[in-house]
Amino acid sequence: MAFLTRRSFLASSAAAASFASSWQAFAGEELAALKIMTEDYPPFNYQENGELRGLSVDLMLELLKRAGTGHSRSDIELLPWARGYNLTLNRNCHALFSTTRTEDREKLFKWVGPFVPTIVGLTAKKSSRLSVKSVSELRDMNIGVVKDDVGHLLLKAAGMTDDELDIVLYNDQNYKKLAAGRIDAVAYETNVTKFGLVSIGESPADYEVIHVLKRGDLYLALNRQTKDEVVQTLQTSFDGLVKDGTYDRILASYFDQS
Repeated sequence: MAFLTRRSFLASSAAAASFASSWQAFAGEELAALKIMTEDYPPFNYQENGELRGLSVDLMLELLKRAGTGHSRSDIELLPWARGYNLTLNRNCHALFSTTRTEDREKLFKWVGPFVPTIVGLTAKKSSRLSVKSVSELRDMNIGVVKDDVGHLLLKAAGMTDDELDIVLYNDQNYKKLAAGRIDAVAYETNVTKFGLVSIGESPADYEVIHVLKRGDLYLALNRQTKDEVVQTLQTSFDGLVKDGTYDRILASYFDQS
């Protein structure tokens, strides 16, 4: 059996320390190089007076601060959902929030979170007296979706085609169509839909969720090529802000405003 001499032990320790230092520097570069994107998805992420705000934005900034990435609020880019989604899907060092984690998306990205629970469903006017007893009935409705959003993907998974859906890039178009009676329902995150209807002067009391498509959670989605160590650094930072109560304080600041 071979034994380490003091000199060889010190040499091996120095090599290990050097490797660890090199890896930390590499991981730091990878983290700093992340291109982080979001969409207009209030109250989770949205732009107000030229500045990004929202529950998920606050969580994201705290996460990035703890991970030491060097990102600031102005480094997060606001894009149409379909563009941000496809960039994250196809380009290394790209990440997108708030992204609903689904079975279909599970192997397409790497994930950090969960940020907050979410419900994706169909919202319609109460006066329309619509109800959905089976998925097959959806084909009889004119439903507005955002291109490549989870609502769009869930309806396609249920058997609907793009030709059967009213597809837009920005959901504010769907809110206006719904209010004007040009579509029967909007397939989107239900809290975001409520917020959007209020923003165009509609009363939430006039609308209802007629069908739930998916219950899940919102995450940060990262390109599949992202190094596992980078993902773990971000997840560990997120777990830390949950453990020390920062997560609850951020959520409470939004609940208090409601």
